[in-house]
Amino acid sequence: SVGQRVVDFENQVAEFTGASYAVAVVNGTAALQVALRVAGVLPGDEVITQDLTFVATANAIRHLNASPVFLFVYLDTMGLSPRSALAYLESHAKVTDRGAVNKSTGKRISACVPMHTFGNPLRVEALKFICEEWKVALVEDAAESLGSYIGDKHTGTFGELGILSFNGNKVITTGGGGMIITNDKNLADHAKHLTTTAK
Repeated sequence: SVGQRVVDFENQVAEFTGASYAVAVVNGTAALQVALRVAGVLPGDEVITQDLTFVATANAIRHLNASPVFLFVYLDTMGLSPRSALAYLESHAKVTDRGAVNKSTGKRISACVPMHTFGNPLRVEALKFICEEWKVALVEDAAESLGSYIGDKHTGTFGELGILSFNGNKVITTGGGGMIITNDKNLADHAKHLTTTAK
């Protein structure tokens, strides 16, 4: 978790993705769990995600004692459908001083985790607009999409935070390993604090 080679790797990933900050962690699941935590997800919250994903996405949400809300993907991108997210929010949520709240459960809908499935960029710009309107944090699961761009912008850099994985089946592997990327210094500092045993 520390050392010059870790710092070098973080700097290289930040430079390659265009993110201002990168924080190395033990794996992609931990990256997503920490990213959600620093994005403000609390126990009891609900987190929007997609129904076509690897179990780690839901696990990271559950590790925070939050509940995943599974929504449809688009067939062409295999990523979360902005239309589905908007329809869900319009029918189930309202915006309050706590952010988006589920009208039926009273639980806060604190984040949205779309995944760029198999490296295919999803329609993240539309999703970002919806999340901003509904005061829902956007945390991109870009575990499989290192090297994928929308225009000249790398996946994982549209939301407040994004995550990458370096598991053995990924484009670059470290045997395990993951990375949190963000343009927000406070979020990066918080993530680094949590992932270095709060030293």
